[in-house]
Amino acid sequence: MSHDWPLSLSNPPEDLGHQWQYRILLGVDHQQNNRLLAALLGQFYSLQILPGPSPQWGQTYDLCIFDSLFFSRHTQEIAEQRRAASPVFLPFLLLAKQTHLPLLTVAQRQQVDDVITIPVDQTELLMRVESLLRTRQQSLKLSAMLAQEQLLEQQLQADNQILQKMATQDGLTGIANRRAFDEKLAYEWKLGRRERSSLVLVLCDVDYFKAYNDTYGHVLGDQCLRAIAGVLNTVIRRPADMAARYGGEEFALILPNTDTEGALHIVNRLRRTLQARAIPHQASSIRGTISLSFGLAEVIPTDPFDTSDLVRAADAALYCAKTEGRDRVIVAPPLDHQD
Repeated sequence: MSHDWPLSLSNPPEDLGHQWQYRILLGVDHQQNNRLLAALLGQFYSLQILPGPSPQWGQTYDLCIFDSLFFSRHTQEIAEQRRAASPVFLPFLLLAKQTHLPLLTVAQRQQVDDVITIPVDQTELLMRVESLLRTRQQSLKLSAMLAQEQLLEQQLQADNQILQKMATQDGLTGIANRRAFDEKLAYEWKLGRRERSSLVLVLCDVDYFKAYNDTYGHVLGDQCLRAIAGVLNTVIRRPADMAARYGGEEFALILPNTDTEGALHIVNRLRRTLQARAIPHQASSIRGTISLSFGLAEVIPTDPFDTSDLVRAADAALYCAKTEGRDRVIVAPPLDHQD
């Protein structure tokens, strides 16, 4: 860089009077040129000057201006700064003699966004600086917009997950609702038919629940249903199993790849857990606590049957349990033996 620049700018351009928000990093080893640049650019921008052989770079600047001497010593650091700033545009402006430009390596050229040859015209320098800073500002705005869009997309995904959960979750008990039950049963039926594996459906009904509501009120009735749903969730332990609120005071268990013996083991564990909870029910003619009646049906999904046949079989078994005295488990006969 020449010591005597042709300083042709007597007054700063009008559009530079408000540019203090821009921060320029100045890395110029030639002391006289460093002072000249600092005096010129310091009128319009916030400057950070890099002294010493090991500068502390940081990321608090919008443009870096350096000369050939500084560039040759810090090519690697400049490359690291560009990578750290990505994908936001962080410009680097090189001041170099015309004779030095052919000596730049390919790697060095890739680290430079613009070059001004020495001697430097002040007007041209300021125009180049402004152009790079505008590009930097546009990049920052674009990055902010993309970040906002990403945040909105994440929020939308979270909202969709909440809506999906609301669509498949019973609002009172927190377990799967009837829609989720229907979708799960259809899925497990197809899977069981393909793999020729057994599928068990258990329907259960709270004994004398109308009398419970009449005695304790609907608020405690809702609490009772939530407690029963919690017991159902406790006893099913495999990821493929599902506990659902079938409707009103009726609940259901879908137990894929399970036979009647295994299902009875789960139901009996459920009954013991419920008895241990000992939810008071003074209006029950069976016992002084809440109890359930169960209808259980097993099938290996195959034609000509479908899910509705399995539901009817479990529902018929549940009806038998209720008519035979409640608080018991009735197993439906195989589907191909039913009338």
